[in-house]
Amino acid sequence: MEKRLKSIVSLLIFGILIVVLSACSSNNSTNEPGTDNTEEAASSEPKSGGTYTILSAADPDMLDPHRQSSIYTHMMAGLVYNKLVSYETGPGVDYTDYNVVPDLAEDWTISEDGKVYTFFLREAYWHDKEPVNGRQVTAEDVVATMERIISLPGHQAALLSEVESIVAQDPQTVVFTLKQPFAPFLNFMANHFMWILPKEAMEGKVDLATDAIGTGPFVLEKWEDNVQATYKKNPNYYEEGKPYLDEVIYKVVPDQGSRIAAFRTGQADGIGQLSPEQLTQLQKTNPDITIFDALFPTQEQLYMNMERKPFDDIRIRKAISMAVDRQSMVNAIYGGGETSGPVNPSLGDWALPLEEREALQPYNPEEAKKLLAEAGYPNGFDTTMIVTNGYGEQLVRVAQWVAEDLRNIGINVEIEIVEYAAYFSERWPKVDYDMGIGYQTYFQEPDEWLRTQLHTNGSRNWYNISDPELDKMLDEQRLILDVNERKEYVHEIQRYVLENLVNPVTLTTYYTTTPRHAYVKDLYPHASYGYGYLKDVWIDK
Repeated sequence: MEKRLKSIVSLLIFGILIVVLSACSSNNSTNEPGTDNTEEAASSEPKSGGTYTILSAADPDMLDPHRQSSIYTHMMAGLVYNKLVSYETGPGVDYTDYNVVPDLAEDWTISEDGKVYTFFLREAYWHDKEPVNGRQVTAEDVVATMERIISLPGHQAALLSEVESIVAQDPQTVVFTLKQPFAPFLNFMANHFMWILPKEAMEGKVDLATDAIGTGPFVLEKWEDNVQATYKKNPNYYEEGKPYLDEVIYKVVPDQGSRIAAFRTGQADGIGQLSPEQLTQLQKTNPDITIFDALFPTQEQLYMNMERKPFDDIRIRKAISMAVDRQSMVNAIYGGGETSGPVNPSLGDWALPLEEREALQPYNPEEAKKLLAEAGYPNGFDTTMIVTNGYGEQLVRVAQWVAEDLRNIGINVEIEIVEYAAYFSERWPKVDYDMGIGYQTYFQEPDEWLRTQLHTNGSRNWYNISDPELDKMLDEQRLILDVNERKEYVHEIQRYVLENLVNPVTLTTYYTTTPRHAYVKDLYPHASYGYGYLKDVWIDK
């Protein structure tokens, strides 16, 4: 017997409470995370019209959401595409709540054996662009999308690894049959890589590298690579009356100072996170701005190529971990945060408790020097570290901080700053480095944080990790349907990783602080990729 699970299905997958700091305004008033600042905004009637301008430090090298997992590709994709199911956003929903709700699928059922998922599509229409011309979305579009994802290598295909078949039961019904019950499946369907595309795109009738045709709140009008993307309001969006904005402009401005200047003068509405110093200066000139403050959904990682000496020696990896003063670093660069772990603390109690994360990753440079000596490097060694400036200046500052801490134990690090596209598409995934510093993707499931990165065959094992005992544990945890039992095992895996692997070295998860203009109303972001939440935003000026 099948059961309707739309309201409780997230318990099968997550059942977690996520810790997020409350948003706070520049006059020290506080609000719920993910809300847009004031009771007045919530009670005001939304107005249609206006342009929302986003300034970004970099552009993706392509728009194809199945061939590219870059944050920049998928942030832009969220304006254009929808998924079968998505994550709830809106007033009262925390930034890192992962509540699965309907999107293109208005409802779904799960068989009692946990192996058959049936999705019932709502009435929705593609953008009115060639070659789809505004036709209705069908189950065949979903099947074609999923089959393309499976056919391509990479992280997206790994999310569908337990799918045995996908069938269009009728024009508005799609049935997924799994090889075995699989705990993360519905959460993976809400994942920010699972955008649904028209079947014509899979037939080669759309240049997905440079164009995008979806069902989302905005229609891509033009993309000029490394310059600007312009989006217009979708008049046929399935949520009646939305979006309110007439236009969204996504403009590439690499220089942080220029982005801040544009925001200060009202030429930009979104510029991303700022350093504590930049935020203080901005508040002096723009006292009306409010600040969205939340625990970041990812972490900085210090990673090593385990096929290059001396990083194949766990004593070296432990010494490197012990050399980094995490708390001082996150306070100085980001204005606050905490020691991270193999599962990011934004996933609530799926992560190890903070005290345990700190105990298993101590700051102890003297012990680090002893480990170096034991490994045969009493005087340290020379190495290189890659980092990209494509995420802004703060990550480069992290690399500089880590390099200085490593010099204090005798490891001399030469920092190589790599252009973003080369960093993300070539150097990191092809393990072409000694060491590196980077942000990880906003993973939304423990299986992503663990198996994706740390399994020998993990789709993001970009470190040359191979540990048969760990592989066994990683395979087992994803089949445990009982939430509490799985959670305990996920904790056990993390302890093993911090004691027996130590790569990538998890550094910190910081408190992200992003400014907002007072005239921007009902801005409810979520800790996943995609600007789709701009469907709710309206401009009051």
